[in-house]
Amino acid sequence: MASEFTYPATMQTRDPKLLPHALAFIAVVLALGLAHQWVNPWLRYDRAAVAGGEVWRLVTAHLVHLNLWHALLNLGGLALILFFFRDLLDRRRFWLWFAVSAPLVGVVFFVLDRNLGWYVGLSGLLQGLLVLCLVIGWRGNPVLHSLVLAVVAGRLVWEQLPGYDVDYLRAWINGRVYVNAHLYGALSGALLATILLLAGRRRRTTALGRRSDIC
Repeated sequence: MASEFTYPATMQTRDPKLLPHALAFIAVVLALGLAHQWVNPWLRYDRAAVAGGEVWRLVTAHLVHLNLWHALLNLGGLALILFFFRDLLDRRRFWLWFAVSAPLVGVVFFVLDRNLGWYVGLSGLLQGLLVLCLVIGWRGNPVLHSLVLAVVAGRLVWEQLPGYDVDYLRAWINGRVYVNAHLYGALSGALLATILLLAGRRRRTTALGRRSDIC
């Protein structure tokens, strides 16, 4: 009997060459997670250091973690996104996600969250990658993607409510969850998805115009 839940199994991989890129990214994050005690002071988001000119921290903050468990939790999330959205992700989209979302979220930290002294972790950007995939793939599976987007939005709102337990992972990651990172990351993913969709529509319109001229 055929199952209605065959979508993940029948998906075509958009870009087989994405795998080594993703593995290289994972290896870097894992290595930094293992060496967190030594690298975090130099790579984490630190408001005073950024104000002093160490702007690389706006990007590198998302690659380092509080401990190895923190890194593994986020890498597990990344692996799931790469698996379930392998029909949507390619090398270009993967690196655009990091190149756009990492500095953008870092800048928003600096501009809006003036009381944030320091930050580490990939979880905010993972929210952005998830939203990016859900939006650009919406037409292919509108019901499922709308449902997951609603769940993501609901969780983001819940995290912003007073009383949300930001310490629920403290036993694992030795720190609290910074919920604004999730919100900013999700918004950066939505912004990037919008830009990609508009750019794709413009390319299609231009291509149709050229064909009409030829006819």
